[in-house]
Amino acid sequence: MVETTSPENETLETASLIVRSIREEDLAVITAIDAVSAHHERPQYFRMILERTRRLAEMQMSLVAEADGRVLGFVIASVYYGQYGIVEPAASIDAIGVALDVRGRGVGHALLQQLRSNLGALGVTTFRSEVAWSDFDLLAFFESEGFVPAPRLCLESRVSPEKQ
Repeated sequence: MVETTSPENETLETASLIVRSIREEDLAVITAIDAVSAHHERPQYFRMILERTRRLAEMQMSLVAEADGRVLGFVIASVYYGQYGIVEPAASIDAIGVALDVRGRGVGHALLQQLRSNLGALGVTTFRSEVAWSDFDLLAFFESEGFVPAPRLCLESRVSPEKQ
């Protein structure tokens, strides 16, 4: 997802773009937007996010951007208060997506702008995300939004009963 603009790909009118909290009726379109980038649908994941948003509103922030009643993109973030050895309140972007036909027109920027405002009101000072090393479009988008490599490493290991 690249969020740069060009003369033939102008920014959407900010007056027509609304960023709001996710609602249950948004799930189908969010799942469809995500499936384009993920190459498979994750409806259970997004249902779980909606439920977690309802139960843990102070720890989950799920937003959609819409224009003329059409959902154009979404961002889902989790807020942490000291987990993972991080002292300050922080948040992670768990998922973000913008419909293919409006990428590069400011939808992702509007979502992150509202997310920054909401997180700032909660006293969150930093937010992070993970990106596949080879997802150059998403890396470029995050760079354009001021993200830089974190001083922490993300580690992973296979889950198996045998030692590797």
